[in-house]
Amino acid sequence: MRRGLLIILSLLLSGCATVYNPATQRKEVILINDATEVSLGRNVAAELAKKQKIYRDAADLGRVRWMGRRIALVCDRTNIPYEFNVIDDPELNALSLPGGFVYINKGLLDKLNDDELAFVLGHEVGHVAAKHAVKKVQSGMAFQLIIALALAGAGGKNQEAASSIADASGTVYNLISLGYSRQDEYFADKLGVRYAWRAGFAPGSAITALEKIKQAEQPNKILGYLRTHPYIEDRIRALRTEIPQIK
Repeated sequence: MRRGLLIILSLLLSGCATVYNPATQRKEVILINDATEVSLGRNVAAELAKKQKIYRDAADLGRVRWMGRRIALVCDRTNIPYEFNVIDDPELNALSLPGGFVYINKGLLDKLNDDELAFVLGHEVGHVAAKHAVKKVQSGMAFQLIIALALAGAGGKNQEAASSIADASGTVYNLISLGYSRQDEYFADKLGVRYAWRAGFAPGSAITALEKIKQAEQPNKILGYLRTHPYIEDRIRALRTEIPQIK
């Protein structure tokens, strides 16, 4: 069984080595190919749906998906499908999973105008385009997780495959819940304003979006967005420098 899984793994990850990433404009070592990443993301999305209630209002969902598609069309990674959803949670937060699965909490959605929403969605798409989740996962991959990813990409059907995929999905969900590095968050901000601008939205609204989130902070309570992202004042300062350079 172990030898068979290794063969599956070698096939799934074949050709995945040093590749050029248009989002980062660098050559990077990527061990997880696109098909495996999307399959993994789909399984992590199923894991998320067990823990979070997905919001189904047609108007809000339509707004997010319409804007999300506009952002996805102009991002630096258009060879994968993107899926946009709303989590029924009043906390101000947003997140993205491997393979193009993007979520925004209802609480944050209600506070943002379209230009501000474009930045937040662009920021999350930026994480996907830069492959931040993929790099975070592969940097600490144990053998069992690698095999689970292989099974996910191969569409494993048996009980062992299902168990391995579930374990991998839970591991990845927990990794992403911990947030990204400050460097990754600043870079996603940079991509977010660029993608918003390309899609025809006002990139300067990134600052007002962050200011709204900061204003909603309550004493003795750290918002989800503030737990998983760098200090907003630092991000605003970086964006004030970045926005005039967009082209």
